[in-house]
Amino acid sequence: MVKRLVLSAFVFSCVAALASAQPPAAGRYDAAVETTYGGVVTTVVSAAGPDGSVGVHLNLKTDTGKIVKVHLGPAMFIGMNNFSFLADDVILVKGAYVSHDGEVAVWAREVTKGDKTLALRGPDGTPRWPLATAEDPDGCGVAHAAVRY
Repeated sequence: MVKRLVLSAFVFSCVAALASAQPPAAGRYDAAVETTYGGVVTTVVSAAGPDGSVGVHLNLKTDTGKIVKVHLGPAMFIGMNNFSFLADDVILVKGAYVSHDGEVAVWAREVTKGDKTLALRGPDGTPRWPLATAEDPDGCGVAHAAVRY
């Protein structure tokens, strides 16, 4: 199982390297440039909104050593689906690069950890969590100040 996950991560990181040459979409999810990134979580960052909600971001180190910034979704939605993320977790992220407010990151559509997959967005990139708003600054589902990490 681990060998298959590592091999999949390697193949997907090669595909990701090719896909990353494409410019990211500006402020919206573009399923046409979606790809999969595999690797190890190096950092998990929470971003608090003024209403007390928390968005989850992470850094993913691929097999090639590239660090990919990933925006997941609201912590409440992730927790309600019995998921959590910690440094050193090995995961696969399916998503698309999006550029917003001077920052470029992957907005995750699906995340696989072990034998479980969390669907964060629909095939067109529409968030699966309730109350997604236009004020969502970076795809994590929470309106907050820009996160620089």
